[in-house]
Amino acid sequence: MNNRADNTADSHFNGRWRRFLGRAILPLSLLVAGTAQGENAPSTMNLSRKSAIEMAIRRNVDLKNEILNSSIAIIDVKRSRGIYDPLFGISANGGVSYTPGDPFFRTKSGVASISLSQLLPTGGSLGLSTQSGFTTAEISTGGTLTTDWQSSVGLSASQPLLRNAGKETTELTIILAENSRQDSAERLRSYITDTVLSVITAYNRLYTLHQTLESRLAALNSAQSLRDEIQTKMKAGKKQSLEIANAEYAITQRRKDLVDAERNVRDQEATLRYLIGMEAKTQIIPVDPPSREEPPETEEQALKSAIELRPDLKQLILSLQSSQLQERVARHQSLPDLTLSAGGGLTGNSDNFGRSFRQLGERPGTYWSVGMQFSVPIGNTALRNDYLRSRIRTEQAENQIKSLAWRIRNDVEADMRALISARLQMQTADKARQYAEQRREEYRKQSRVGTTTVQNVINADNDLTAARTAQLDALETFSYTVAKLWRDIGVLLDHQGIRIDTAHPDKLLEGEGEPGTPGRRTEGKETAPLTHRHLAFNTVPPSPAASDSGSNLFTGREMPSGSKDEMSTAMAHGEVQSEQAPLPGEAVPKRDATAGTAGRGERFTLKVGEYVAKGALEDARKKIAGAGFSATVEQGEKKPVQMLRLYFGEFPNGEAARKAAEKLRSLNADPFVLTNEDHKYRVYAGSYMDRKSAAEEHARLAGKGMRVSLVAAPVSMPSLVLLAGSFPTEEAAEKAAARLEEQGIKPTIEKNGR
Repeated sequence: MNNRADNTADSHFNGRWRRFLGRAILPLSLLVAGTAQGENAPSTMNLSRKSAIEMAIRRNVDLKNEILNSSIAIIDVKRSRGIYDPLFGISANGGVSYTPGDPFFRTKSGVASISLSQLLPTGGSLGLSTQSGFTTAEISTGGTLTTDWQSSVGLSASQPLLRNAGKETTELTIILAENSRQDSAERLRSYITDTVLSVITAYNRLYTLHQTLESRLAALNSAQSLRDEIQTKMKAGKKQSLEIANAEYAITQRRKDLVDAERNVRDQEATLRYLIGMEAKTQIIPVDPPSREEPPETEEQALKSAIELRPDLKQLILSLQSSQLQERVARHQSLPDLTLSAGGGLTGNSDNFGRSFRQLGERPGTYWSVGMQFSVPIGNTALRNDYLRSRIRTEQAENQIKSLAWRIRNDVEADMRALISARLQMQTADKARQYAEQRREEYRKQSRVGTTTVQNVINADNDLTAARTAQLDALETFSYTVAKLWRDIGVLLDHQGIRIDTAHPDKLLEGEGEPGTPGRRTEGKETAPLTHRHLAFNTVPPSPAASDSGSNLFTGREMPSGSKDEMSTAMAHGEVQSEQAPLPGEAVPKRDATAGTAGRGERFTLKVGEYVAKGALEDARKKIAGAGFSATVEQGEKKPVQMLRLYFGEFPNGEAARKAAEKLRSLNADPFVLTNEDHKYRVYAGSYMDRKSAAEEHARLAGKGMRVSLVAAPVSMPSLVLLAGSFPTEEAAEKAAARLEEQGIKPTIEKNGR
């Protein structure tokens, strides 16, 4: 009875964990289908690393604040240029004076003027004005009134010759605002890089913890299986009791380990959800293991890239430029104030307003004036010390750059040493797991024939679990070390295939429109996914045949260009979204024809076909909609596709290749860079699926003086599987297939598909 009760408890416990893991590995695409049928939203989500990064860039709350700071800096630049806005002015005043005993004892006067002035880049100003006024005098003896009107049109100018003179002084606020904008852009890039590294780290940790959870469950099942074998093979006795006790103790310990592993998974899910801005408590299933990709950079290349590309170093250089500018301006401002002014114009006088203005064109009077003003504070204490303070700040900025360059060198060298250690640990852990598996299998064999003790088998199981955990930790450490190295040399975003348009940071936020304007967000609705205009993820991995036997140093990927009518954005990303996907950026897992129908009976769906070209896919979807059925898109296997590349040239180093790619990009091409086995960098101006598009782009670039050549390359591209409807019986599916055949589509019926 006790054994039966124990087995029942184990069955319940294992059932609970199997249900948990079953939910964990349930494909998101199948859950989405349930949502389309009116069921509750899925509680789990299969998430790729690229999708997690994209979601973080779009949704991370802290990153949004930094994006807004960058938007404010852009607004400040526009605001600073307001000093050149022309100044328009209108003024009017009047009055009465009374002097007893004077022949003109009462005098009335009034004057009105209109002016327009403009600041000049030299520091001077130019003004145009017109003025009209009258004077009325009353004679005390006879009460006679005399009125005199005077009108004028004139031009005035002033120009400082020492202090406040020159373009740098005049545009100081503009230049500082522009430097601040560039500083904000580099700070944003640095913040995005740190966020991407955090997402990669958190994602890899969650993947490791999921694998650890499965390993803990496997260890528990192994201990229970071992106990069942003992109960089946051995008779009652002292030895049996000891062996069973050892097995029961192992089962208890592994249950505890399993509970701890589940809690660790849940804690890490919460961390990743915060980073990617996901408020719903969805269980996240990471589908990508930590990367084993080796960095192609040598230590010398890494140091050079870090000095050229590190955002924080660029920020300090911008700060130095601002300090040097302020020092020059402060030195200039310590000079005396010497200002030259001049003015002149036409005048008209009459006894009424109209005739005074007409006289300006008929018989005008003239006036002119020239003057100079000089002033200087005795001692000039304040301005001299302002200059000295600016000079000290410049020296501080220079020292900060030297200090940071030193720290960068130390960081990169430390990263390289850590990479060597992480690589060796990963290789050792791989071997250790292999030997632990062999050792465990040998002990299991000996246990079945009774030549070893249960405790030895349990110890071997424990060692295997520890070896699996150590292998996962070593792989995670290696992946983090590589990512950190790329972060420290400023190329992490390039290696992840991310290109950020820092000139329009607000476009990275959800919604469109200027910051702070109504309609920026639509409450309760998801916004459209980011496009290549705002955030480019070039993430289609080239096949070995397509990669020139190397990796792409800058994007790591090849993205078909110029074929937007043929390739969907999702395909170009290497990830495909279902129409009913609950969150943008989620990856749709590969199809599983046996899962997703539990509790709902057998169902049938129509497989329309697998597509690489979006045009054919869209045509088929329209026909499906015309037949009255819903279409669902899933990710299929990769298909070999013959691509046409526009080869530009080969370069000896990454910097030269980068400059060539930027030159092509300035001509609206879609360049990418690949390396070959000789570590040479090959630059391509684009990759096309059809010869017509490739030939048109070839001719366009040739017209701009760029010599490129067409080369063919086989590339493995992800395909899209198009499904139609979901039917409870095969007969219903056959009727639907007949309707689709009338539309020119010949689908196949799949059982338990979706």
